[in-house]
Amino acid sequence: MLKTLFPNGLKKAFTLSYDDGCYDDIRLLDLMSRYKIKGTFNISSGITRPEGQEPCGPWERMCPSELENYAREGVEVAVHGVRHRDFTKISEPELIYEIMSDKQAIESTFKTVVRGAAYPYGSFNDLSVKTLAKCGIKYCRTVWSDYSLELPADWLRLRPTAHHNDPKLPELLEKFLNEQPENPRMLYIWGHTPEFRRDGNWDLIEDILKKVSGREDIWFAENIEICEYDLAARSLEYSADGKRVYNPTAKRVWLELPDKKALEVSPGETKEISL
Repeated sequence: MLKTLFPNGLKKAFTLSYDDGCYDDIRLLDLMSRYKIKGTFNISSGITRPEGQEPCGPWERMCPSELENYAREGVEVAVHGVRHRDFTKISEPELIYEIMSDKQAIESTFKTVVRGAAYPYGSFNDLSVKTLAKCGIKYCRTVWSDYSLELPADWLRLRPTAHHNDPKLPELLEKFLNEQPENPRMLYIWGHTPEFRRDGNWDLIEDILKKVSGREDIWFAENIEICEYDLAARSLEYSADGKRVYNPTAKRVWLELPDKKALEVSPGETKEISL
């Protein structure tokens, strides 16, 4: 098997993931738009601020009309449990309700098909993983950092690289920006936007976005884009002699040939491999 590349032959992907649908998401959305960064926001659609009520604290949720900010910026909006209940502390019927009610509400609001999620409180077990898959969810993020730039082995047990406040993040960021990796690398930062107001460090995330912005060697993507691309790459089929590759998916996939050139395989295409 050949090494996988990201779209257009890139080897690095950068993404953000922020939870709870808080009012301060609007400020982060503005920064992401300014620096042309993509990412994902995980919301509990059953917990919103009443329409017309002014936000009175850093952990205030958005009101229903403010959800338009996500649509305006074109970011992914994903499941976070309709009432933000711990997936490991409720029955299976309640778990299905938490996932599907949130999924349906988000899909109705944003006219999309939701395939991503983040675990409330980061808690999960085998039942929650199986239930998410049955509900059509392709990935779900925990809150436990792995301090790794590698893609996850299991997207339904996705561990982020680091929280934005993690003291190890600056070193990981420099490594990500400066290394010339052999295999694809992903820097995945997560958090809650009210933490920036609480800690007085909005400059921290803006400095990160400035550093990565405009880099031609980085794929800026939503969580679901990276997940589904990786799953498509894993689905490629090879001939017995390794000289041909077939792409059974609906996504274009790029591979690295032994001579370091990129090979693009279109959906439904069989390509000869020059070894």
